Amino acid sequence: MAADGRKLSEYELTAEEEERLIGNIAKTVVDYGLEAPAIMFFEVCRPLSFIGAQLAIVALGPLQRLFQDIGPKYTGLFMKKENVSKIIERIEELSGPKPSRA
Repeated sequence: MAADGRKLSEYELTAEEEERLIGNIAKTVVDYGLEAPAIMFFEVCRPLSFIGAQLAIVALGPLQRLFQDIGPKYTGLFMKKENVSKIIERIEELSGPKPSRA
């Protein structure tokens, strides 16, 4: 962020935007019951998240208009490794203990 509060690029997110995107990802994963595979995927990909985000910028650059505002936001989210940890934590929070069916 610039000194006057302006964003320097379309990939830079505010804390509120990061939280909203993390919540969207975690909620979708939990809604589909994919907690275990998603956590395993994010754990494995965490070290490469920045590289993956950079590849998305290059690969999706020509398609940027199709994704409008959301593509750069998710790309910006994965540029920070700590956001991957936040996604995992949020998935674990939302999944919580499941009620047993008897």
